[in-house]
Amino acid sequence: MKLAQTTAVKSLDRGLDILEYVASSPEPPSFSQLLGSLGIPRSSLFHLLTNLLSRKFLERDSKTERYRVGSEVVEIARKVQRPSLTDRITPFLHQLSLEVSETCGFYIQVGDSVEVVASAISTQALSYTMKVGMNAPLYAVSAGKVVLSELPSQELSRYLARARFAPVTPHTVRSKNRLKKEIQKVKATGFAYSHEEFTVGITAIATAVRSASKLYGAINLAVPTARFTPDREPDFREALRRAAQIIAKEASREL
Repeated sequence: MKLAQTTAVKSLDRGLDILEYVASSPEPPSFSQLLGSLGIPRSSLFHLLTNLLSRKFLERDSKTERYRVGSEVVEIARKVQRPSLTDRITPFLHQLSLEVSETCGFYIQVGDSVEVVASAISTQALSYTMKVGMNAPLYAVSAGKVVLSELPSQELSRYLARARFAPVTPHTVRSKNRLKKEIQKVKATGFAYSHEEFTVGITAIATAVRSASKLYGAINLAVPTARFTPDREPDFREALRRAAQIIAKEASREL
């Protein structure tokens, strides 16, 4: 057993030596160069190269028969180095929060709820704390209403048929007809609202983050109702619209 383990590790070391040598060579090396430089027996080198080629860790030029790093190494490096979508959009949320001096968040749909996957908290003394991982019913929050407005008609009908409108606050939507009317307004204007329907004292506004063919989620602002004044609402809408466009471009790079 110890001998087998030692042999396996030695083969792995040799395979990594090959990759490192090829990656660091100023010009793609030949079989003879690998053989002379790495000190790996000819038969072992041949089999290792065959395996690395089959797994696309290496590629061989059909004309020169020289080796270069393969596409699989590039793909692994991309996955390791690329930050998550949450990490990449958080700076944009911080920028949005600073622009309007309010808390904001990015939500995705999870079943009949939306979940906060990224947020930026306002530095004002009176502000809403939006925690990553927080869930809320679709009907009770602005981001959820955005998601509902994006559903195909049949899927929306199925949701309305099964939804039970539990009163999160005294202001929570309790009527399917009222929710339908709100969804129509979201479709017409591009913005959804929650007037103290999830948290007393907080008014929220949200818009979709999407491309022409895909909904990535929704971003919202959660504003103390005392600061959600008619003169500020146009600024909120414009700031959300710009941020949604930027975040949608970043999200599309996942594809």
